[in-house]
Amino acid sequence: MNFLDKLLDYYNISLKEYNELKADASLANVPSFNVFENMDIVKDKILEAIKNKRKILIYGDYDADGILATSILVQTFKKLKYEVDYYVPSRYLDGYGITAEKVIKAKEKGYDLIITVDNGVVAYEAIKKAKEIGIDMIITDHHEYEKEITEFLYLHPKKSKLKCTTSGAMVAFYLSTALLYEIDPYLLTLGATSILSDVMPLIKENRDVVKLAIKYLNKYKFDKFNLLSDTFSYDETTLALKVIPKINAVGRIETKKEVNLLVKYFTSDSYQELVKIREYLNNVNERRKSLTLEITDNLKITETDAVVLKLDILSGLSGLIANRILSNNNLPVCIFSSEVIDGNIRGSIRSRNGFDVIKFINLNKNLFMEYGGHELAAGVVIKESNFNEFKDAFIKYAQTNKFIPDPDNILIGEDEINQNNYDIIRSFAPFGNQWREPTFLLKDMQVSRIEKVGNLNQHLSILLNNKNKVIGFNFPFHTLTNSSVDLIGKIKLNKYKNNVTANFLLSN
Repeated sequence: MNFLDKLLDYYNISLKEYNELKADASLANVPSFNVFENMDIVKDKILEAIKNKRKILIYGDYDADGILATSILVQTFKKLKYEVDYYVPSRYLDGYGITAEKVIKAKEKGYDLIITVDNGVVAYEAIKKAKEIGIDMIITDHHEYEKEITEFLYLHPKKSKLKCTTSGAMVAFYLSTALLYEIDPYLLTLGATSILSDVMPLIKENRDVVKLAIKYLNKYKFDKFNLLSDTFSYDETTLALKVIPKINAVGRIETKKEVNLLVKYFTSDSYQELVKIREYLNNVNERRKSLTLEITDNLKITETDAVVLKLDILSGLSGLIANRILSNNNLPVCIFSSEVIDGNIRGSIRSRNGFDVIKFINLNKNLFMEYGGHELAAGVVIKESNFNEFKDAFIKYAQTNKFIPDPDNILIGEDEINQNNYDIIRSFAPFGNQWREPTFLLKDMQVSRIEKVGNLNQHLSILLNNKNKVIGFNFPFHTLTNSSVDLIGKIKLNKYKNNVTANFLLSN
């Protein structure tokens, strides 16, 4: 079986489906805004508000999805030459989502219309208050909900003909296409970035949009992305590792209203202003990384079914710590900040296929004061007095809802680690949730040399049969010896000066 056939078998697709999959990204693959119920009514309502010079507030969220969604609509109104205001709430001062208190303040400031992005679909008290005091709302969101909103118009993937769920910023993007009667490449790129940041399924329309956005990034070289990524070459990994963490960092560790600076960044026309804000974002991200590493490196995880911890941390770090534990231990995780506010504590749940976070929440609704999220991730608020009961319920659910294993690794020979096969792998990209990058198995490899490399000797460099190089980032040295071993990892390119070589990157 040749290398391509192995990948077709891995993804369980035909050669015809593969040829369709690797076709050039095109606008023809981007769904029309008309896939959403109520879109025409929402569009007309907003255009009528512009005509009547109504005062409009865009109300967002403090994560990357909410920030990008807010930026999309602010930029859309800028293109329509109509000034609107926006507010991204502070995780620490305001909490998640539009509240009744914020609706009252908006009314006092003279706003006629609030448009929510990436929040609002479960803000029942805020909706009730808006109706009561006579302020209009349009809700755009993608989070799970049970009760239909009847008071105001809303846009949601559930109320659309989309073939898979998508992010809050993508809902905002589809609204932008309705208002502008065009697809703006930059706004599409913002929306696509949120698909990755919110770990939406990278299949069907989501995959098409992300693939097109990567094409646009490499073609148009948007300053706002170049400055954050320090590169002019893009793929999904560039966005996931270099751009998205910097967008999320501010809302995680800054305790005031600094997160609103990100909307200014993504909608500014001044390069000098972008450079100034970029420096701030880089500094915040370095602080975020240091804090996260310091905490996780000192944790000793002994659990075997699930991890539930209450830590003395900023609540904005709980999701990052949960992600690292999930990655290192392959167990469902919930990390709470020990900070008690009105008798409550906040936490973040992270999971993988098999442990459905929303199903767990729905089975234990009596434990939650607030919640919001998706199948694999959620933010929750519980009474501090219910922590032990929550922990017991979480572990019990994990015991009967085990992770579904990823597809088997693809068996290859050492001679298949080459640049041509790397290019074949990339023809299946972009990779992400529900469309994972393939991992490969090298059996009975003869190790010629093992070296510790890196500033702290934390990485491994392994030579196979005096030929192929194997790299293990943060890989435990004691697990390998100079003998015959099986290795699992990915084929990656290493670019050094004018030399490009294919290496085997070990999976932890």
